[in-house]
Amino acid sequence: MVMQEKLTLIQSYIQCYNAFDIDGLLALLSDDIVFENESGGEINARTQGKEDFRNLASQSAALFSERQQTTTNIQMHNDRATVDIDYRATVAADLDNGLKAGQVLELQGQTLFEFNQNKISYIKDIS
Repeated sequence: MVMQEKLTLIQSYIQCYNAFDIDGLLALLSDDIVFENESGGEINARTQGKEDFRNLASQSAALFSERQQTTTNIQMHNDRATVDIDYRATVAADLDNGLKAGQVLELQGQTLFEFNQNKISYIKDIS
């Protein structure tokens, strides 16, 4: 898989994410996709396989009325990529963790991608 194909997969993933296009996201992923979310040095979410990913993505999408990931830097390493991300989202409804409807979140983080057979096979969001 050449670098341009990997970059296209990453760009498509971010476009689908921003558009709440879960079916579009799933089309970019390998059947055995592993997703992890790391916050404060701890893994707080992990999925394996497309159905688990779909469930988590659907739950996450419902939390926000809008969301935007913006790529600030991409580093490619063979079948891996490290993407620096600026993230902005608006909370859709009051949440148990104290976030209120309409509150805007702004974060910076990284997303790690791995690729296998022209698909994304691993994603780790770090904030």
